Amino acid sequence: MKRFGVALLSTLVLTSAFANLVGAQSGDIKVIINGVTQQYTQSPVVSQNTTLVPLRGVFESLGAQVEWDSKAKKVTASKNDDTLTLNIGSKLAYKNSKPVQLDAATQIQKGQVLVPLRFVSQSLGAKVNWDQTTRTVTISNQSSGSATDTNSLSSKPLAAPVTKVTYDTYYNDSLTYEDAVKLAIADSTSVKTGEVSIDQAGKILKETGKNIDFVPAEAGYEGQDKAYKGYAQTNLNYEATKKNLEMTKESIEYNVKDLYNKLLQKQNAVKLAALNIEDAERKLKVAQIKRDNQMSSDYEVTQATNQLTQNQAALEKAKKDLDSAYVSLNQVIGYKPEQRYELKDKPVYSEFKDNVETKVSQVLTSSTAIWLSEQKVDLAELSLKLYNFSTPGNTPYEAEQLNVEKAQYATEGTKRQLEEAVRTIYNNIKALESQYSQIQAGLVSARSAADMAKKQFDVGLATELQVYEANLKVTTAEQQAEDIVSSIDTLKLAFNKPWAMQGSAGASAQ
Repeated sequence: MKRFGVALLSTLVLTSAFANLVGAQSGDIKVIINGVTQQYTQSPVVSQNTTLVPLRGVFESLGAQVEWDSKAKKVTASKNDDTLTLNIGSKLAYKNSKPVQLDAATQIQKGQVLVPLRFVSQSLGAKVNWDQTTRTVTISNQSSGSATDTNSLSSKPLAAPVTKVTYDTYYNDSLTYEDAVKLAIADSTSVKTGEVSIDQAGKILKETGKNIDFVPAEAGYEGQDKAYKGYAQTNLNYEATKKNLEMTKESIEYNVKDLYNKLLQKQNAVKLAALNIEDAERKLKVAQIKRDNQMSSDYEVTQATNQLTQNQAALEKAKKDLDSAYVSLNQVIGYKPEQRYELKDKPVYSEFKDNVETKVSQVLTSSTAIWLSEQKVDLAELSLKLYNFSTPGNTPYEAEQLNVEKAQYATEGTKRQLEEAVRTIYNNIKALESQYSQIQAGLVSARSAADMAKKQFDVGLATELQVYEANLKVTTAEQQAEDIVSSIDTLKLAFNKPWAMQGSAGASAQ
């Protein structure tokens, strides 16, 4: 009897359509397609008494192929011999070039195209039902009698399930990292202020230089010495202003890199959260089947239900974090907070081979911060060289000497900070590379296990849940690896210009 019970459970699981049996939160609209509860980054909405659903998620689940033309803002969907076209903002669609009047205009919310629910049945011939009481949309394109009964036995072969990310987004446009940097620099008030300051400092320098006839080698006439020291200070201000503008742009470059890569990571988080919900739904269904066949208690169902609720909350948090990541980058590049776009540049892994000692040397000779500190030392030494002992009220000579020492200590401190930053960044990159290698090694095993699970499923030795979980482990590891590559990409820029990382917080606030 025990063997029969296990066999019965396996058969029931294989022939069941996994659905979320937990009620939607008040106000939410739930979409069930062919028995499977869907998860979308933008939930369906009701607008002017018309229910609007995410086009890509629904159409692809019904077997259609969907393409998006960002320039024309046009969607094209095709299935078998039918081709559908829709333009954003229009109440007119086309099926095989014939016009179809929509109940409401198509629109974009959170990067997804929403279409009237009735259009699904009009265009693809699917059976659509709207339950106002439970706020549930049920869609099916299965022929009558083909849906699987969860309490029946069947010998029909099933296709091994795969993990499918339900995070689908239409974008108004796309954005490369290089373009993002250009936009951020063009929008930065710090850059604009720096450019004006350079012009201002240049004019002051030109005027100050009119009174300088020669460079004094030692203290002489007080008036001439004072004028030259003023000119030297003005010249330093001018050069420092140019250097500071360059450093501001480098800080913006780093800040954009950091925000751009973090946005990629938040997108991955949403994808994984959606997959984890589907995993929880499958486990809940298994628990319910076991309970209904007296193979477990209500406790297991309760635990599975709680896990599903937690995963749904995790998805909502991931969506909010993604929105925040978009807002943060939009603020820097001058976009509106609600604007969404496709990120075109995804970092590719390559082994980091830079020599840390060589880089320390390069940084110490190319850093703007160090250059500025060294110039202050030169200025302090000039004041000491031109010190006039006969001028009453002058700062004591010993105090001027201490100014030189203070400038030298400041320079040494700046060098140490940058050297420490380079070494720390290098170690962080190497630590991430080690994690990446571990994930890649684990991926080999995970892919092998997923392949084995599929083969076992094909001969009836594994359940859908086992196959799905094996695929989920692969997908999770792949996206973890992508996140690590994004972090390494950001640190590589910081490694080359550590002062940019230190100044990015101030630059982003402008």
